[in-house]
Amino acid sequence: MADVYSDADFETVVQQNRQIILDGVFGTATPIQVGSSMAFAKYLSHVGITAKNYLLFLKVVETNNRWVVDELVGERDPRLFFSIVRPNTGFIRRAFELLSAWHPGQIYSKVLLTVLGIIEYSFHKPDDGFRIYRLSITDLHNLGKFLDPELDQMDQTNAAVLAILDRITKLGEYDGSLEKSTISKHAFNIRDAFFDNTKKLIDTIPAVLLVRLDREEREVAPSPEYLDIAAKIDARNRSEGSKG
Repeated sequence: MADVYSDADFETVVQQNRQIILDGVFGTATPIQVGSSMAFAKYLSHVGITAKNYLLFLKVVETNNRWVVDELVGERDPRLFFSIVRPNTGFIRRAFELLSAWHPGQIYSKVLLTVLGIIEYSFHKPDDGFRIYRLSITDLHNLGKFLDPELDQMDQTNAAVLAILDRITKLGEYDGSLEKSTISKHAFNIRDAFFDNTKKLIDTIPAVLLVRLDREEREVAPSPEYLDIAAKIDARNRSEGSKG
């Protein structure tokens, strides 16, 4: 049977209903949207990240909804989630924009670790990373503000931030400049403020950035009906997997 719509007609339908589609795959404002977005995230997780679709994965991460992000990330290491993607200027810039947009405490831990992972592997070789994206002092502030002095250096988030700052302290080691030296020294100062008991983060990072907010007050959960259906599907898949 021939398609009712031509390609042009279908494109028109998609554009006319763009917001409905977006709410169904990235929406988190209502329980129904969260459930729909969880299903899309599960589908994306099954498809896998590629150089062509990774921005879809980032868009799901940006929802900062733990129910949705859990479906996307699953049991994988969040810090390595985007490691298949070759670092590029826009991707790194977006990672820092997300850190800038959120306060400490506002980001779901898996979301924060995936974003930190983008920066971490992009600056594994700091001079190479700097050629792709020129770090600023503001970027370092938005990175360092997620250090939690109440927890030790083995905390996952602290460990990730400290690892990135440690890499950045080596910036300009083989290809120096005054700009790189300034960035390197400030990265060292932020790390030092965390480890030195006589110093505080507020000594190196503006106080307004260190204000902690509670993210869970605004987070929308999926409907109980969706969770019940999802649990049954997962149980069936596990059962079929064990038989195979």
